[in-house]
Amino acid sequence: MPRFLVVHTMPLTEEEWVEGVKALAAQLPEGITYERTYCNFPDGKFFCDWQSPSAEVLGEILRTAGVPFDEIHPVRLFDAAKGEMESD
Repeated sequence: MPRFLVVHTMPLTEEEWVEGVKALAAQLPEGITYERTYCNFPDGKFFCDWQSPSAEVLGEILRTAGVPFDEIHPVRLFDAAKGEMESD
């Protein structure tokens, strides 16, 4: 399934982030997978790794859930240990 990196700018504490992610995860439709987030709390920047059929579908899910985002980028994962790119 296609992978996307979603960039968010939100002034949240660690506790607020964790609670928000728990609430969002509880309402995700089948076929959408939230993998992980790289968090920069001092700057309020979050970089979230998702799998979704398309950027449009993912964007609609985030908008419906009231989660603001700056950008959605299609990405592929490079596994450094294996020296391999994730397949399309």
